[in-house]
Amino acid sequence: MARDGRRAGKDSGLGGKEAISGSRVFFAGSVGRFLLVLLATVIVCFRVFGDFGDDWRPSHFDEWRSLALAQRAVDSGVLAPEEPVGSPNGLARDIRDRNRSLGFVALVALWLELAPQPIEGFKALAMAFLLLYAAGVYSLSRALGFRPWAALLAVLSLGSLPTDSMQLGPGLAVPSSLSLGLLAMGLLAHLRLVSPSAMDRRAARVPRVPWGLVLLGVCTVLAAVYPLTLIFLGALVGVDLALRPGPRNAPYMLSAAILGALGIVLFLIAEWQGGILATATHLEGLFWLDQTWHLVSLIVYTVDGLVAIPVLVLAFAGAALALTQRSHVWLAAAFLGPLLALAGYHFWGVGLVIPYQRVGLFLAFGAALCTGFAVNRMLAVLEGRWGPRSWAAGMLVAVAGLVLALAPRPAPPFWRLARVERPSPALEVIALHIKHAHGPPERVHAPPREAMFLEALTGLRAPVAALDSLLTGHPPPDLDCGAGWEVVVGDLSCPGYTKVFESGGIPVLRLASPRVHEGR
Repeated sequence: MARDGRRAGKDSGLGGKEAISGSRVFFAGSVGRFLLVLLATVIVCFRVFGDFGDDWRPSHFDEWRSLALAQRAVDSGVLAPEEPVGSPNGLARDIRDRNRSLGFVALVALWLELAPQPIEGFKALAMAFLLLYAAGVYSLSRALGFRPWAALLAVLSLGSLPTDSMQLGPGLAVPSSLSLGLLAMGLLAHLRLVSPSAMDRRAARVPRVPWGLVLLGVCTVLAAVYPLTLIFLGALVGVDLALRPGPRNAPYMLSAAILGALGIVLFLIAEWQGGILATATHLEGLFWLDQTWHLVSLIVYTVDGLVAIPVLVLAFAGAALALTQRSHVWLAAAFLGPLLALAGYHFWGVGLVIPYQRVGLFLAFGAALCTGFAVNRMLAVLEGRWGPRSWAAGMLVAVAGLVLALAPRPAPPFWRLARVERPSPALEVIALHIKHAHGPPERVHAPPREAMFLEALTGLRAPVAALDSLLTGHPPPDLDCGAGWEVVVGDLSCPGYTKVFESGGIPVLRLASPRVHEGR
C-alpha cells in the first residue's frame, strides 16, 4: 500500500487508479462517498444562503431587473432587447451588457411560468446554480485525478465565497452565478476529449461524442447567458491545448479550432458598428477597461476581500505546484490570471476583458480548483511516506475541512455593498393593489428604487430614467406630465390625475383615462 501511495504521489493523469486508491480508506464505498459529498454541499448551501433566513425573494438589483424583463417577455410573448439609452457610462453600457444575456431572461421567464411562487422562492434558482457549481467543481477535480477527499475540500471551499451587491456571488440568481457551474462542466468535457488515452477506465467507456455535445452545449448556453465566462473558458482551453504534453486528440483539436473561429466571427458580426475603424474603437472600449467605465469600478477590492484567507493560502500553494506540470498549467492560470487582472486594476487602474467587480468570481473558481490540487499533492506525499492509512493524512483532511467549513467569508470593502434590496411592506401593498387594477402594457412612474421593485412585482413598465439614476447615482429628471403615465406612485402636481389609494403615507394616483380598466 505504501508503494501505491508513492506511485499516487507521482501521478498527474486524469484520475488514474493509483491516484484514487490512496484515499479510498476514508470513504465507505460509493454510498459513503455520496453522503460525504452531500454533507459538504449542505454546508456550502447553508453558509451561502443562511443569511437570507426564510425570506427567499430577490435581494439584488440584477435579480429584480431580470424578473422585470422576464415578466415583460411573458406578457408580450417577445424576448426583445432593450434600447441602450441613457448616460454613456451608466445605463447605456448596462443595457448593452444585458442584451448580451437575453438567454438568462428567457430562463427566468421559464421560472415565472413553472415555479409555484416565482418571486417568494426566487433564491431556489440561485441554489440550483450553486448545486451545479459544486457538482462541476467536484466532477472536474475527480477528472483531474484528485483523491476524493481533495475534491471534497475543493467543494467545501465554495462556502467561504462572499456575496455582495457589486461583486455579485453565489447567493444571487444572476447570469454569472449560472455561468460558473457551466464553466466547470465545459472544462470537464474538454479534459475528456483532449487526451482520451489518459482517462480512467470508467471515463473511457463513455463515447467521445456525448462529451463533444456537452462542450458544444455549454458554449452555446454561455454565449446566450454570460459571454464573459465563455471567453474565460476559451482562454483556459487554449492554454491547455498549447502546453499539454503527449499525444492529443486530433479530431477534437480541429473541432475546437473551428468552433473558436466560428465564435469569433459570430461575435464580430454581433458587435459590428458599420465600419472597421468604428468596430475597432468599439471593441477597444469593450475589452480595455479603466476605472471610469462604470461607477462600481471605483470601489477597491483587495484579494482577501474576494476569497477567504485559508482558501487563498492553499490556492497559492496549488497554483505554484501546478506550474511545475505542463498538463496542469491551465489550472494555475485559472487562479493567477484573475489575480493579475485584479493587480492591473489595483495598481494601474486598467484591466483587460474582465470587469473589475467580476474578477473575484473567476478568482474564486480558480482558487477552489487549486485548493483541491494542493490538498491532493499533500495527501500524496503523506501516503507515500507513511502509507494510505496513516493518521497524518486523516489529520490533514480533518483540519483542512474544519478550517474551510468555518473560515469567515470576506466582508465587502464598503458597508453599503452588503445591502439587501427588497421593497418595503407599504410598497408591497401598493404593488398588490396596482397589479389588481392594472396590467401591461400600462406604465408606472415612481422614484428610482421603488420603480425597480414595482416593475418586477406588477409587470408595468417603469421609467428608464429611474434605472439610469440607480446605476449612476445621478438624480432622476422631473416627471414629464405630458408623458401620460397611467399610474404614478408618490406625490404629483400634474393635472389630470386622481388619488385612488394610499399605503404607509405613499399615495397612488391614476390617469383619468379610459385606458385604465378597474377590477382587472
